[in-house]
Amino acid sequence: MIVEAVRVILTGGGTGGHLFPALAILESLERRVFCETLFVGTRHGLEAKVVRQQGYDFKTVWISGLKRGRIWTNLLFPLKMAVSLVQSLWIVLRFRPDVVVGTGGYVSWPVLTAACLLRKKTLVQEQNEKPGLVTKVLSVCVHSLHLSFEQSKQYFWRTSNLNVSGNPTRDNLEGISRKEGCRRFKLDPKNKTLFIFGGSQGARNLNVAMLDMIERLVSDPRVQVLWASGPRWYNDITRKTKNLSDRIRVLPFIGDMGAAYAAANLVICRSGATTVAEIARLGLCAVFVPFTGASGGHQESNARVLVKAGAGTMVRESEIPHGALEKTIVSLLNHPGHMRSIGKKAKFFGKPDAAKVIADDILRLIGPSPRKHPIAEVPREP
Repeated sequence: MIVEAVRVILTGGGTGGHLFPALAILESLERRVFCETLFVGTRHGLEAKVVRQQGYDFKTVWISGLKRGRIWTNLLFPLKMAVSLVQSLWIVLRFRPDVVVGTGGYVSWPVLTAACLLRKKTLVQEQNEKPGLVTKVLSVCVHSLHLSFEQSKQYFWRTSNLNVSGNPTRDNLEGISRKEGCRRFKLDPKNKTLFIFGGSQGARNLNVAMLDMIERLVSDPRVQVLWASGPRWYNDITRKTKNLSDRIRVLPFIGDMGAAYAAANLVICRSGATTVAEIARLGLCAVFVPFTGASGGHQESNARVLVKAGAGTMVRESEIPHGALEKTIVSLLNHPGHMRSIGKKAKFFGKPDAAKVIADDILRLIGPSPRKHPIAEVPREP
């Protein structure tokens, strides 16, 4: 049997916020055509582990990001840029892709620059409301640039290649009932579930803030807590909440985010682009606590889009010592109708078809499939 085939280079990573949209796009693309895929990342980014686990070919380049306030560490940066560009040119020449897709992070720059120099079809997907430097630099040469927010258009002078498609999220987030979500985490579906998480590695300041108020929150017998602490703080939080263990489920990491979201009535989280996109897709009520160290204030910008529309609430880290976070949580838990209203408004920002839209655009860029791929035909049952 002969099927259409495309050769795709995907690049982006460092964090899940750049990596998981790439995998969601690839998953949607693979539903349409046979893909020969190569992922290009760095040795130390999250992609080095996850992509290999997914079974895709993976190559690395030497690039790394600039470190704020670390002059000596940054001295090698120009050399790394030059070496990584040469590495990327060699990778693109050897793999001969039909399209190169980047989803942000510093590793995207050399790979997409190489693709532009070699006149390959290129596409960039930007997750944040305030685009990163790599996206801005590449926007003048890539064939197609997909944004997550309409408001992001203001940052680009070239508009002919702009598309607003949303931030791709995983399909497996949906389809789980609240009862089933609670069952998987041994929670009582009759109670209100407060879901706390700060990303795959956790969030120190958010954890400290929640520890300070957690006993008061669960003094309400109707409230229970699901807490993804991050591996680094798991033991400390477990020890400090052991007398509340019947009301709190603390885990170092939650892989089954679909079930966790399904169990949640209220989410306390950072406002990375992927988190905001997932919250919107599922129509959840969230209190966003932006990470102040995010470059360019990306997280606060992401949250502000929903907050302005009444589709979320935000508490800055600087406001936490004055009791703003606890007051916001208690107020929302005591007004379930208001929480539902916020969730409904959030869902207006959800883009469940984002990955499909981008996959369709990739195929448009490539045009008629330039190659065919033979696969074994599955014999029909008699």
